[in-house]
Amino acid sequence: MKRRTRSVPLIGALLLAMVAATPVQAAGPARERDAYTDTFFDDFIFELCGIETFTTLIERWTFKAFEDGSTTLHVVRTFIPDDPRLPIEKGAATSHTAPDGTRVVTGKPTQLLDRQDGGVRLLDAGRSTFDPDGNLIRLSGQSVSLLVDDLAPYYCP
Repeated sequence: MKRRTRSVPLIGALLLAMVAATPVQAAGPARERDAYTDTFFDDFIFELCGIETFTTLIERWTFKAFEDGSTTLHVVRTFIPDDPRLPIEKGAATSHTAPDGTRVVTGKPTQLLDRQDGGVRLLDAGRSTFDPDGNLIRLSGQSVSLLVDDLAPYYCP
């Protein structure tokens, strides 16, 4: 089970940005950006931990489409569960997609912060390279969430 890094709002925003992108002029890439806050029943936490909670997502993103067909997407997001036993998840990363579909993600896409002691429960940071089908082909840095089968010890109290 993957975390919400591929959230429905983000996917919708990406599709909108790709459809709405206008032809690139000499001034630079076409840009789309947005910021929003949403509160929802957290299915991820319920399935993983058996805890019913609502979570507030605060997200802002910038999408750039370049003339050669490459794109970048920079996302900063925070998931704050209503249940104080659950960690806060933060992330900030930039995804660079080449015209051939290969994608390189750099930054800190996942950081879980314990709300009791303020410590870090899980940290993904570095650079991950994916083929056009989304398969991980290279990993530099620390990406625990991509390598473990069970995220429950990190998310659940």
